[in-house]
Amino acid sequence: MVRALLQPQPWRLVLLQLTGAFANSLVGPGAVGSYQGGGGGRRFGGFARVTDPPVGFFLGGSSIRDMNGLYSREHRVPNGFSHTFTFSYRHDYTGWRLCLVGAPEDVKRSSGRQTEWVLIDPDRADRFRHDGDQLIPGSGHRWSHVHRTKSAQPDPKAGSAVAHAMEDDEEELPWQLVGVGEEDMLRRLKRYFTFYKHEVQAAIDGQKLPKLPVGGKGTATSPPEGFQAPKAALPGEEDGTDTCLEGSASLENAEAELQGPKLKSDHWSVAMLQLRRAICYRRRREFQLANDAVDASLVLYPRYAAAIEELGKLQVDQGLYERAIHSFETLLRVDRKRPFVGDWLVRVHGHKRRQETEFLTEKPEVLQGRTPGCIAWRQTGGCSPTGLLEPSADKPCNAVIAKGNSGFCQCATSGARGKSGTAPATAAESDCEHESFTCAAKCAERQQAESGHGPKLTDAAAQLAAEVSNAVDVQPCTLLRGGELPEWCQPNHYLVLGIRCDFPDEHGDELKRAYKKRSLQYHPDKLGGSAQAFQRVADSHQVLLDPEKRRAFDEGADFPRKVQHDGAEGETHKEEIEKKYFPERFDFAPFGDPHSDRREAKARQQRLLETKRQEALAREDVHRELLLVVQVLSI
Repeated sequence: MVRALLQPQPWRLVLLQLTGAFANSLVGPGAVGSYQGGGGGRRFGGFARVTDPPVGFFLGGSSIRDMNGLYSREHRVPNGFSHTFTFSYRHDYTGWRLCLVGAPEDVKRSSGRQTEWVLIDPDRADRFRHDGDQLIPGSGHRWSHVHRTKSAQPDPKAGSAVAHAMEDDEEELPWQLVGVGEEDMLRRLKRYFTFYKHEVQAAIDGQKLPKLPVGGKGTATSPPEGFQAPKAALPGEEDGTDTCLEGSASLENAEAELQGPKLKSDHWSVAMLQLRRAICYRRRREFQLANDAVDASLVLYPRYAAAIEELGKLQVDQGLYERAIHSFETLLRVDRKRPFVGDWLVRVHGHKRRQETEFLTEKPEVLQGRTPGCIAWRQTGGCSPTGLLEPSADKPCNAVIAKGNSGFCQCATSGARGKSGTAPATAAESDCEHESFTCAAKCAERQQAESGHGPKLTDAAAQLAAEVSNAVDVQPCTLLRGGELPEWCQPNHYLVLGIRCDFPDEHGDELKRAYKKRSLQYHPDKLGGSAQAFQRVADSHQVLLDPEKRRAFDEGADFPRKVQHDGAEGETHKEEIEKKYFPERFDFAPFGDPHSDRREAKARQQRLLETKRQEALAREDVHRELLLVVQVLSI
């Protein structure tokens, strides 16, 4: 699922081929210039001399979404304007205009230019301006807000034709402006825009989402307006207390109300009480009971949005991310406007992505190849049995381990090993120079040696076995212990602490209790505990304790961005997922991210400021040292 998200959309793939073929049809600002588009990095290179006005423009990056899009040249002077038009380009859908017009007298005096580019809104008011006397305007800060009347005269309230008011929002500026030099290119862009609109509508219609649930007592997504819900189904505001243990909506009260004879025909009351039971059992981490309860609610009303959401959360808490994605996609299909459904899809895809990249699972052939005394051959790097583990090269117990492979056999016998006392049993600790063997045979030999029924290990072999156990001990989350890692190795901080995925930030008691429980469980002095596990629990607590760190983790801010074909930074994980499910939130962007150049410029500025700050600190340190030397010499 995630891999599919990282692939370019079909219309963009074709468009990239198209723009490569029509590189000379795309022009940048000024009479001569290479196209850079005002965003997204250099695309196609080369230079184009602009001797004729473009046939159209693509504008992007403005927070005024109606202003973004394709503009086609008008061959007739627009009526009803006081401007003197040189060229006029009209937005294909919204009525915005991009025009080269005669500049007002005060602008002529201040800039020395006879013309200016203006962006005119559908109400015929000038909104933005750019210096004229050029066929292609620039982008970003080259534009500025204007405050004029519809007659293109200065607004007396603004004070000047170009106001520098604090309330002007630079996000409204056109951060990407591309001139289109040929009619054929403009027509193709319009066709791909039509395809983009089709894709948006398909997403809104849910064509790629699961089918709508059917059956039960109807298709309602929530109780009818004015419905009097049972008190036990309506918890009050949480103030840090566990409302499942006490209060009118406790689990005990919900189960008691379900036994009432009057509820047999009151289906919505039953559905709401079952949902309440599911919430409370999930909070207790009694997942099977929670699953039974939410299923009972959905049997009555398969499209009950709150119950579908609860099912998705239950699956997240169990680490069943594929199922959770299906549940939240179903919720999206049932109620596209459901609050936070997009946030949950971002979170679950993030958990799945981390699990696939960080939380390794046993290969099926290795899992199936276990024997009573052997788990697997564990490959290591560097022709050393103490090298880093290479799980992709692991082999089943009966596979022949030929010369040239380093590693060790993981055996199923018990015993205190490694510094932690919990490292797995090993055998046949080998560098690359060895005779062929199978781990099934070697584990049997080692078990006999340790039980005293076979030849004892030599001192050198025992020393090597101890070194391997110690090496494995420091990378426990990489070794696939029986195909399942302990919870503290999970990349999901919520699972590490054993806390529900939706615990409230406002009340820290629940997080505090979960942290205390896990800390005691994995303390180095406890059986099964270790310094690594204890530290991992502490790290997860620090992330979930800080609302900003928790939000960043939930949004997948830690995932690296892909580098695009032009060297620009790709989308964030959150943007990738939101664009998949909510493409209507994103503008048509055939030339890449309109804000990439802007972000890169800000990053360069921040790096420059940090360099200057460090240099200033270094100078202060040198100055203090010199003063100290002078003081010492003067004594």
